[in-house]
Amino acid sequence: MTLTRHPFRSEADMPRILDLILRMPLSCRHVIDLPWRLSSPAINEGRDAAFWEDSERQLVGFAAWQYYWAALDFFILPGPEAQDVAAQLFAWADGRFRERDAERGWPLPYWVEFRDDDLERQQLVEAHGFLHEEGDRYVLLQHSLANLPPVPTLPAGFTLRLLAGEQEVAAYSEVHRAAFESTSMTPEWRARTIHTPPYRPELDLVVTAPDGSLAGFCVGWFVPERRIAQIEPLGVHPRFHQSGIGRILLLEILRRFKEHGATSAIVETNVERTPARRAYESVGFQQVHTIRGKGKWLNQPV
Repeated sequence: MTLTRHPFRSEADMPRILDLILRMPLSCRHVIDLPWRLSSPAINEGRDAAFWEDSERQLVGFAAWQYYWAALDFFILPGPEAQDVAAQLFAWADGRFRERDAERGWPLPYWVEFRDDDLERQQLVEAHGFLHEEGDRYVLLQHSLANLPPVPTLPAGFTLRLLAGEQEVAAYSEVHRAAFESTSMTPEWRARTIHTPPYRPELDLVVTAPDGSLAGFCVGWFVPERRIAQIEPLGVHPRFHQSGIGRILLLEILRRFKEHGATSAIVETNVERTPARRAYESVGFQQVHTIRGKGKWLNQPV
């Protein structure tokens, strides 16, 4: 079987990638929120993501080194050529990891992640050298949408509304960076998410403070074929952590998910982010899985 690798070009290739992802089991992770991850600046530089076609031009594999999450996302179409796809995919990833080490000037380990019940994926990555054990990285929480509590009233002066499109991505980036204490989010990244095929503006919520600034945000992703929705991301500016707007955003997005036909919602949060986990559990989310990480060195540190 002849396989051909192509660099991923965001807008041109996104629909085909999403079609592949739709054929993957939910245990693969990011089968719902992948458009968010593929909108990042690093991916759109054109070197950290690639896909593979067979001789009939069917897309059979996709991989992306996610710099901002320090993990390799990958999807391989089940079938007779899956083993060959895996071999080429991981060979490409190893080559890219070596390039990154050279560009940086020192080596680092590279990671893959998998759900705790995905033994097939665990065995696959171990067979390709990912043997360094890190343990649990994230928890996966789920919420049935059958019976939802009412959405509380916002504090006086606060307003819940939709993101105002590209004209508000700069303001969004500022509150995102504050909420996650990170500099990775950019207006360009946020603008790209708006143009991805699965994006739904009615699931892109913000809360404004009395002074007009953005106080919090919540972005929802929904795949009708799966009837499952995902929150990615949700955050509140540190100035407003005790205002209750995080809970309001959560319950409002769950209400909208149900309105769209979803039967359940999922969210992942870092194992160390105990306050975020408690916030999700306070509205009815329950832990259903953990996400584990395994790594390998392409160049050993001196």
